[in-house]
Amino acid sequence: MKKIALISLGCVKNTVDSEAILALFKKPDFEIVTNLKESDVIIINTCGFILSAKIEGINTILDTLQYGKKVVVIGCLVERYFDELKESIPEVNMWIPFKDEYTKLPSMIQSLFEDEKVKPEFDIFDRVEESSYSTYIKISEGCDNFCAFCAIPFIRGRFVSYPLEKIVNYAKKVAKRGSKEIVLIGQDPTSYGKDLKNENINLVTLLKELVKIPEIFKIRLLYLYPDGITDELLDFIKTNEKISHYFDIPIQHCSTRILHLMNRRDDKKSTEKIFNKIKKDIPDAILRTTLIVGFPGETTKEFNELLKFIKKYKFNHLGCFTYSKEEKTRAYYLPHQVRENTKVKRKEEIMKTQAKISYELNKELIGRQFKGLVSKVNENDYYVRCDYNAPDDIDGNVILKSDKRHQVGDVVNIEITHAFVYDLLAKEID
Repeated sequence: MKKIALISLGCVKNTVDSEAILALFKKPDFEIVTNLKESDVIIINTCGFILSAKIEGINTILDTLQYGKKVVVIGCLVERYFDELKESIPEVNMWIPFKDEYTKLPSMIQSLFEDEKVKPEFDIFDRVEESSYSTYIKISEGCDNFCAFCAIPFIRGRFVSYPLEKIVNYAKKVAKRGSKEIVLIGQDPTSYGKDLKNENINLVTLLKELVKIPEIFKIRLLYLYPDGITDELLDFIKTNEKISHYFDIPIQHCSTRILHLMNRRDDKKSTEKIFNKIKKDIPDAILRTTLIVGFPGETTKEFNELLKFIKKYKFNHLGCFTYSKEEKTRAYYLPHQVRENTKVKRKEEIMKTQAKISYELNKELIGRQFKGLVSKVNENDYYVRCDYNAPDDIDGNVILKSDKRHQVGDVVNIEITHAFVYDLLAKEID
């Protein structure tokens, strides 16, 4: 029996892949372990999206080699830089890009030990998961948007929806097992169903099936492409209490010229329209967005336009990245690249402005009541996930002070009592 350990880097979509990969390694041929020192083989599932992710991937590989185990590296970084990595770090036993099916991983790893080969089936809905109260469900792969700054279509391929029936059956399975929350993810979830033969299937169709599962307390949608947020989708979210009123809408910028250079399908007017509609139709909505500053050609005037935009729309949560020059993308070849120190200063100014906005909005939440799930227990402090914060640990914490005893996964009713820049304190109510 070979002992397998896995290190998962990058986003939650990578985490889902990692869980499905671990499920390939069945007993009696394999045992999954968490202690790297006890393993025979260490698999590293890498991210190659931006520069910081590449650096993390390389450092993790080099650190892992020090354990003296068999090392197998898979994922986005390998897909992008297979030849360069293989030449630069020959100590790695195997480099597996996406073009090599992950179903072959167990037999390929067995071959490192010249043992009998096995042929399991790779299934994204058969996974080894760490959490029971909350489950990520990937509803699609790839992306057709080809944003000028993004290499995802070259890494993950074109957009493909997973079959509705498989998604719903998997949701029922994890709900029976104890998951009270499901989080739907993908590179472009709002495009769900566009490639399926049945033209009547879309994201709302899927949601209508998922809300029927009685054990599910909350359904979350992450990373909604702005122009895919239809009136039908907003109306369904508004009228169904199981759908979280948390909107994660990465707009990247607000300047029409910059958005066109980014090859986004939006402009400033359409971006304003979607946020105005959400604020009007769903006034208790929690808004999150992601921005890129320092995109090639971004002027001081356009940056100030972005600052003015976030002051106007007041997002509860906001992430900001400096533009990262990625090979093969359209923006890689654009002129007027912005200096790195200018990018950093712009990011710092955005985040300084956002900290003030977050604090003011958090103070307005004092007295507001939420129903949420206990996500972490620390003596009499309970971390609660509700419509205020997403499950990716990027947003602030909601900390419940209570003398009642709770376990992870318990549903609690809370009222916000104190507010800080990013965190909230709450009390329990009946």
